[in-house]
Parts: sequence; C-alpha cells; structure tokens
Amino acid sequence: MRRWGLSIPPDCVLCSGNAEFREHLFFGCGVSFAVWGNFMFRASLTPPLLFMDCLTWVLSPSRDPNISLIIKLVFQASIYFLWKERNRRLHDHASRSSTAIIKEIKVILTAKLDPLSRRSEFDAPDNSLLSTWFGYFN
Repeated sequence: MRRWGLSIPPDCVLCSGNAEFREHLFFGCGVSFAVWGNFMFRASLTPPLLFMDCLTWVLSPSRDPNISLIIKLVFQASIYFLWKERNRRLHDHASRSSTAIIKEIKVILTAKLDPLSRRSEFDAPDNSLLSTWFGYFN
C-alpha cells in the first residue's frame, strides 16, 4: 500500500517487529501465528508457511470434507479479522489480544456452521459440521 502512495508505517502494526508484507502479516507475525496456529494445532494440521502455497493448500487441506470446509472458513475469517485488527490499531489506536481475535472467530464460525449443519439433515448428528467444529477446533 506504500507503493500506492499511502502514508502507513513500514513496520507491522500487529507486532512492531518486522516490515509489514503479506507473508509476515498473515503467517509470520506473532499475533497472526497465534490466531492461525491455534486452529491448525487443534486439527493437527501443518499448513504451508507461504501465503501463495497456503492458498493452494486450503483448497483441499484434509480428506474429511467437514474439516476441509471448516479450514476454508477459518482461513477466510483469520485473514479478515487480522486485517480488521491491523486497521483498528492503525486508525483507532486500539488493540486486542490474539486470544480476543480467536474468540471472535469462534463465535462467528459457530454461528455460520449452525445453519449449515441443520441443512444437511441426512448426516448423522455426530458427523455434522458443528460436531466436527466442536470436536477439533473449539
């Protein structure tokens, strides 16, 4: 964004430790690593560390279709809420912990997965998206 002429600090506003670029902001920063890593650790998954590689990996991260869908949603939510937190710190001079961001993602995804679980009425209750979510991620 600095290349577009916007006046923003060169260092990551999430950790103040490194230059802000895509790889660092979404995967290398301590805050983003805590958020993304929390969900990956719970599912015993090891995604690639490079953003573009992760975009390919997230298309099919697991053989379990429930886990694959949830990982896609977690990926999207993590990117969204990390960028939102970045903007909060940059523009509002307010910040939240990685724990607070994780909690917000959990609330949002639980709300998203509930109707999706109800829609698949032919699945056994222990094979629903919500049961997978609570079993692995929450």
